[in-house]
Amino acid sequence: MIITRRLAAVLLATPILLASCQQRALHMVEASGERAMDRGDYVTAANEYSEVIERRPGNWQARVQLAKALMAMDLPAEARENLEVAYTVEPENEEVLNLLAEAMLESGDVGAMTTELRQRARTRNTVGDWMRLGIFLQKAGDLDGAEQALLTAARIDNGRSVEPQMALASLYREAGAEDAALRRLRMALYIDPENERVQQAIRSYGEIPGPTYVLVPEEWD
Repeated sequence: MIITRRLAAVLLATPILLASCQQRALHMVEASGERAMDRGDYVTAANEYSEVIERRPGNWQARVQLAKALMAMDLPAEARENLEVAYTVEPENEEVLNLLAEAMLESGDVGAMTTELRQRARTRNTVGDWMRLGIFLQKAGDLDGAEQALLTAARIDNGRSVEPQMALASLYREAGAEDAALRRLRMALYIDPENERVQQAIRSYGEIPGPTYVLVPEEWD
């Protein structure tokens, strides 16, 4: 791992150094990192996982944990470096991809994030991949791109799942399109009439969810 000056300054400011006169067993270092993460001591956790990686560069799980600590320390660019390595090793790992997209977004590289997620969505063409693209585009402020991605997810899903409908409702609500948001909530209610999250969202608009309030999803097939 390449340690940037910014990251090195943070790590070396603590009493736990990357190098030690008495080297601990790796499982002890990892356990120490886990404990530090659990108590929110992200600097110590970053130190520990950095040591694991220095001694065993192929440990992608340690890179993911280090990235989580770095994200918590507001070091998304450094987190991204480790996540890109982990993603190369584990390209099907959903957690790694989500973290990588978040790191790209927070480090300001929206273009790279969009390219990676769009390529994956087009290649795999799954509901989950198109939803991921839509949700991250929404986070990036690209509401038009987010809408297209989420509509694609809903079409692939054939209107059978609540999640795409709820994601569209959230997007429309953010855009100030309340009528469109309510329509998607009514479609979600059709899919799952007992879903408490859907019912609460409808009530937040002052409407009453019930059997006569539902709408068949536009994508229903």
